[in-house]
Amino acid sequence: MRAIIVATGRTIAPFGEPPPLAAFAGITVGQAVRGALDRRGVGIVDVKAADIVPDLTGETLLLADTVFLSDKCLGDFLDAALDVVAPGKHARLALSRTPAVDFLRPVSSIAVEPFDAAGPGARPLKPWRTEATATERCAFDAFLLGACPAGGTFAALLDELRATAARVVVNKRELGVPLRLPVLGDAQQTRAVVPLTSTVAAHLEHWVHVLWLNQLAFGIRWMEIARAHKAWMAWRVLLGAPWNFPALLRSMVWKGKGVCIHPTAHVEASILGDGVVVGARASVRNSILGDGVEIADHATVLSSTLGKGCYVTPRTFVVWSASYDDAVLTNYKLQVSLVGRGASLSTWAGMIDAKLQGTIDVLHEGRPVSTERSFLGSCIGHAAHVGAKVLILPGRAVPNGAFIAMRPDELVTEIPRALPAGVPLVRDHGTLVPAASLAPAAAAPR
Repeated sequence: MRAIIVATGRTIAPFGEPPPLAAFAGITVGQAVRGALDRRGVGIVDVKAADIVPDLTGETLLLADTVFLSDKCLGDFLDAALDVVAPGKHARLALSRTPAVDFLRPVSSIAVEPFDAAGPGARPLKPWRTEATATERCAFDAFLLGACPAGGTFAALLDELRATAARVVVNKRELGVPLRLPVLGDAQQTRAVVPLTSTVAAHLEHWVHVLWLNQLAFGIRWMEIARAHKAWMAWRVLLGAPWNFPALLRSMVWKGKGVCIHPTAHVEASILGDGVVVGARASVRNSILGDGVEIADHATVLSSTLGKGCYVTPRTFVVWSASYDDAVLTNYKLQVSLVGRGASLSTWAGMIDAKLQGTIDVLHEGRPVSTERSFLGSCIGHAAHVGAKVLILPGRAVPNGAFIAMRPDELVTEIPRALPAGVPLVRDHGTLVPAASLAPAAAAPR
């Protein structure tokens, strides 16, 4: 079997890069997908959407380059679809519309469809699975082809397959993990349920998909490690004795080579790449740290994915965020945001990450589109810098290489010597003056 990956020409703003170069779990989306194919001995052919389709014999896996498939999802799709394909008959990957699928669906071209009445496109009926309660399925641009004659372009073939290929709904297991969020008015809305599953498919068409996929990355990678290293997993469970939940989490840490964790640091339920350094009193939980990441003293990283060589400065707080390689995270608190390669944030940079009413829109293909979320930060492009006292509203994307600084009139440029002691002072056109001098004149008595 071979796999054909079609370069669609789509790029993800603000990075200007094709989806396979998007960050994922310390590597890239392309590396993750190709690694899953390599493990199954599937040869890979790269083509462009405008290329002419050759004569395809035998089974061929056809993927748009916007598609991400987890290792488990790919394997289960191939197993199920092989029973469907035949010369001239093709299969398309589908998943029941569960919370994990809905987590990645907004702002994308994922097709939402009704289930078939019977057959491989019908809803799985095992009652103990989350998918058994689903009312719709979602179809992805991943196809297994039977023999296919030459002719037409790959772009035309993708369009034809989207309409005609038989849907194959892949079975999966899924859990919901509660995540505490900042209060958004109603105290009952301070928790979100994050899906945990290793059967994941996504269309990467916007920076929000890169962020959301990395928010699911820990569950995907952890389940892959558990399947590949069963003996190690059993040993770590034993180390968690007497098997209370906190002790179990502390034992579940996958470490690469040369990892250095300070004795006073707290690391639990995380995946650490080679050469990771975690400083004194730092805290890392439910996160993936790429090779060479350094977490400085007293910093906190929760439920986040950081690329290779990323540096988190002292006392920085990062939660549910993701970064490309070599980013520098310095701001006091970064939540639900995506930071590009080599980008940096000043200590006082403000990424507003919540909307009190309604959902947050992002700009997609020239128009605002709802993310169906009220809790979302922003995206910082590659090599961009956001300076002190800069506030960015939710859902915005800072271009590559941008340097955003505070307004000059925010600075105190002149401090007169003859200022009264013990009197409140304020800035007025760059000069410090007594606050009372700017107060409006009192109304004349009648």
